[in-house]
Amino acid sequence: MAIDTQPSSEEGNVIGYYRYTDIMFEWYKSTPEASVEQLKAFLYPGCLVAPENPLSSPGGGIELYLGTLKATNEIRLLFTSKQIEYTRYWLYEMEITPDKVPIPGVGYILTEDKFKSLTPTLYKTGTDLKRALKDLTKANKRLKDVDTEIQGMRDLFESARKLYQSVELRKTATWCAIDIEQWERDHAIITEIGYSAISWTSSPPTETPSKDPPQHDQLQEHREREHWIVKNSYRNGTFVPDNRDWYHYGTSTHLTRKELQQRLLDLLSSFSARGPLFLIFHDHRGDLDTLAALGVDTKDYIYRIPEKDPPRGVFCIDTRRVFGALEGHKEPKSLSKICRILGLTGFEHYHNAGNDAEYTLRAFESMAGGTQIDTQREMRWPSKPTEP
Repeated sequence: MAIDTQPSSEEGNVIGYYRYTDIMFEWYKSTPEASVEQLKAFLYPGCLVAPENPLSSPGGGIELYLGTLKATNEIRLLFTSKQIEYTRYWLYEMEITPDKVPIPGVGYILTEDKFKSLTPTLYKTGTDLKRALKDLTKANKRLKDVDTEIQGMRDLFESARKLYQSVELRKTATWCAIDIEQWERDHAIITEIGYSAISWTSSPPTETPSKDPPQHDQLQEHREREHWIVKNSYRNGTFVPDNRDWYHYGTSTHLTRKELQQRLLDLLSSFSARGPLFLIFHDHRGDLDTLAALGVDTKDYIYRIPEKDPPRGVFCIDTRRVFGALEGHKEPKSLSKICRILGLTGFEHYHNAGNDAEYTLRAFESMAGGTQIDTQREMRWPSKPTEP
């Protein structure tokens, strides 16, 4: 028989989430006997990811959510209530079940406010789903022993990842890594500053034939980077490598300290005028002190990453803490070691401010552009992270 491809309006809205395990192992228990086997068959992992399944994603597989509960910090694999409503609708309309199976009891639904974060995740095969449950079991056991500091780092990771991947935020936000090199014998003397920034701009809609639906504006990635050297500044080489002449991403610019100060102020002002600015450092403490010494007003900088897209503000992120959360350790690591462990290759001549800014941004993007923290850790290091 013919069937509509959409559920009725009262069944089509996401109003909450159900634990995957509750749907798999509890839902059928409250279902009339005539529909139990049909429901079990539909929910079998191999069936859920099949292309003909009505819940399947356009490219195959099924999109579920990973949700971190506020109350316990545990991570749960979730169906949306829309998916469950549509399952009932589809099974009945296709005459697979004699009636719409009852929806799970109200005690099973979890509303969005119960979660710290919710991450859509695509599972391509039934094996992927089974593996995800095993990985989450291991992750939740590990989380029981996590102390407050590590949990704070994990929250930072997930908040930064969510904001970095927000399509709406990309219309206004700038993500900028900054590195500052000082003279090895006196850290009050600045020798170099480098930055690397990424933002997105809207391109006009592409022309389409009149019968086709209009296409929305596309966001295009925009990168900019510079390396500034203070004229006649002291050189390192005794305790810190002297790599100021080895900038790999353009031509270095030599400036007086006053010129460098004005360039920096103009740069940060232009980024902030566009929208929220996320400053990314590798060990932000010393760099922020130097920015303040150069006349940058840092008193209103924010060190806690918001859970939702901010309209304005300057937010500081330390890649040491982001990586520490992913690895599961508090001990800070050098930028070069983090890049090696993340598998970022071809990075040379650290301790050049321009290079280090680029490497810092790339390391952050590698982590923030990935999936949920525990899933990402398992994908990167199926056993545990090891240092090359």
